[in-house]
Amino acid sequence: MDLEGKGVFLTGGGRGVGRAMVEALLDKGARVLFCEINEDTGRATVTELQATYGDRVLFKLCDVSDSKQLTEAFQAAVSAFGAVDICVNNAAIANESSWEAMIAVNQTAQIRGSLLAYEHMRRDKGGRGGVIINVASMSGLFYASFRDPVYTATKHAMVAFTSCMGENPENSSRGVRWGCLCTMAVDTPLPAEARPNHYEIDKAPVVWQTYPRL
Repeated sequence: MDLEGKGVFLTGGGRGVGRAMVEALLDKGARVLFCEINEDTGRATVTELQATYGDRVLFKLCDVSDSKQLTEAFQAAVSAFGAVDICVNNAAIANESSWEAMIAVNQTAQIRGSLLAYEHMRRDKGGRGGVIINVASMSGLFYASFRDPVYTATKHAMVAFTSCMGENPENSSRGVRWGCLCTMAVDTPLPAEARPNHYEIDKAPVVWQTYPRL
């Protein structure tokens, strides 16, 4: 897909994998509006990127778990670019103690963002087609960690949702393609914030306590 001039809406683009994707898309000539819940992070990122890419990169403050804010952010991208050709639902959190918030961000917001983009892109409803990418994790492809049951469940949910939407035979005529990016562990702030001492833990006793018959 030629990205030159394409309009991209991306959530969670202020840092980590999201920021890397924003920069990669800009390098290929795309125009990107990214969302970020942390205003300082978002403004710092857009200021830095605009020094290289100019007004092809825009920032919108947004809590994706708020349906009104997410809809307004998506419409801002449509207004800025004329259309959204690529939607990347990337925003995620990892905090098992706030599991309801995690479902709201990792699952509900990604589905809502997907459906916003889908209705906008469908050729049978006046759209010009496009691509929807949901960022999940390798945790969504197999049982990854007994420490993160809800996080893992949200990632499995997004893999299943994206697969179902992508395999719909009607999408060939509607011009919308679907993809799910399942990354391995990436050195970003997210895992460090979720379990700051994770890599300092002696895992063997935990394994034997959990699986005594091994």
